[in-house]
Amino acid sequence: MAQDRRHKRGGRTTPKGTHGRPTHLRSVPDAHPPLVQDAIDALREDSPFTLLTLASGLIEATTPRPTDEWGGGRNATAARPDPAEAFESFVLSGLPGMTELALAIATLHPDPVLAGRIQSLAGPSAAGRRPAWLSTMGDISIDRALVLSHVLGDGDNIMISWSWPSGAKATMVAYIDFNMGTIVKDAFALPEGWNAVFDLFVTHGDDHSDFDPLDPAVARARIAEAIEAGERVVPPIESESWPASRPMLEWVLRHLPEGGVGFERPEWTEAERQALLDEFVASDEGAVRGLTRTQVRDMAEPLVWFACDYGPGDPLRWSPVSVEIVLADWYPRKVFGIPAKQLIRFDGVLAGFVRFAHKKRSIPAELTLETLESLERWWPVFAESITSPDRGPIGNAISIARIAAGLDPDDFDEELDDEGLDGIDDVDINDTDAVADFLEATLMESAGGRAAYEALDDVPLDDVPFDWSSIPEPLRERTASTLALLDTWAEDLFDVEVRTIARAVLAAVIEADPAVFKRSARVDALAAGILGFLLSRLTGRMPLRSHSGVPWKATTKKALADATGVNASTVSARTGTVRNVMEQIDFGWASWLHSSQRRDLLETKKILDGYRIVDDDDDL
Repeated sequence: MAQDRRHKRGGRTTPKGTHGRPTHLRSVPDAHPPLVQDAIDALREDSPFTLLTLASGLIEATTPRPTDEWGGGRNATAARPDPAEAFESFVLSGLPGMTELALAIATLHPDPVLAGRIQSLAGPSAAGRRPAWLSTMGDISIDRALVLSHVLGDGDNIMISWSWPSGAKATMVAYIDFNMGTIVKDAFALPEGWNAVFDLFVTHGDDHSDFDPLDPAVARARIAEAIEAGERVVPPIESESWPASRPMLEWVLRHLPEGGVGFERPEWTEAERQALLDEFVASDEGAVRGLTRTQVRDMAEPLVWFACDYGPGDPLRWSPVSVEIVLADWYPRKVFGIPAKQLIRFDGVLAGFVRFAHKKRSIPAELTLETLESLERWWPVFAESITSPDRGPIGNAISIARIAAGLDPDDFDEELDDEGLDGIDDVDINDTDAVADFLEATLMESAGGRAAYEALDDVPLDDVPFDWSSIPEPLRERTASTLALLDTWAEDLFDVEVRTIARAVLAAVIEADPAVFKRSARVDALAAGILGFLLSRLTGRMPLRSHSGVPWKATTKKALADATGVNASTVSARTGTVRNVMEQIDFGWASWLHSSQRRDLLETKKILDGYRIVDDDDDL
């Protein structure tokens, strides 16, 4: 299994004794009896490790996450218990084991108010009967941070070790998966110092992994970014120990210095990508029986696209897992316009590109063989997909039209209706010209008409000042206060283009609904609501980064709420208000397309041109 291979290279299976807990508990208070025994068992130890690990799972069970709203996960339908009610009940139970467990929860919990309330309720009355380490379990000193990397680069294990005043030690291990978008795929804690963990990984690892020291500030930045990125994955990633270990991991991160730089994605320019393709096509590995060099190049270009824009950014990094993703999922969904009679030889192109890439990277021969074995294993899945009806004209037309209509191709699902495709039923899907005309009309509508479509570019929007002409005098003071917050937050969290769009939306909302300040005088709520509305509208198609490639700092409503200091429920409510107003007016969105949206349209236009060319070639 590819997953097993990935675990050997840097993923992991949860060791026994890590006390992984389900993400949700339907009623934490009702779980008192088994928790009492767990807590008592933990108190018999000479270290706070087990008690804190148990507390981590309980905190996670009561912490709302963005994916709760989106669905997914094995317990998505279970309501999160109220943390204050649940954890205060531990202390009020009168059971010593539950009180000590509540103190461990207070140690890890990110909410200082709730933590203080628990500690106050627990009181010092029974302190003499408690283990000595209980009073110092929050006092840790970081020993070191390490990173375990594999030459094939599927992901990194970042390890953080620490010590308690008693001398007890522990290590947190977070596996960051690059193939899934640089997210924390798993994390677990071990009651051992870094030496023991190092020996464990060396014993069970392979000869192609390297340990390196990691600046603690960099470790914090990388893990924090990967945790946030994982919040956008639906269904959420779950294992025996993740996300139950998340509160403990975040507690450890709070003990690391700030100011580190996260993952820096390599950027390959268009010229560099084309030069790489030219080199491959001219190489011995680029000669594929039954295909011309031009055909090989056309089929290899999406591989470079995938590796540069969807993986960790290196088109020469190929592993069994990345080959599996390309064959079983990405290539069949993303690549259109290449006839099935040509795609049936794609195995030769992919095998040649893997050999070419590994030669340039000096990858050991046994790893190249392992990667090619993955190609052989997953080729039947790919071969079946390219001969299915979805790969014919109908499937291509629907997919391209969905992209043109503004739907994210990553979210395509067999059960999606044809939203945004009004009129497709009237088109003869076997008439290439008719299909092309329909799709082009859809693109033109998204771009704002034929003239805009023909002149389409991805130049960033200008920094357009706020238009005061439609703002009534009585509303100008509050509008100015809202604008000041909006400008600051938009530029700090997103980019100048988003700030320009947000200014236009603010003016439109106040002009269309002057009573917006009467329903709520909070200017911070309106500013956050406008950004929440744009976040929902823009992230459906954008790569969550500015035109210059700088990632956005807030890519979820929770992150937006945290950054602005506006309560998440308030952000959601005002986002709804802004959406309701904007749906009632003709805003002219085509004039306010972010450069990333227009780049999306240009790519779709290219797909459509290729669709026509391929059909013309088939007619020859």
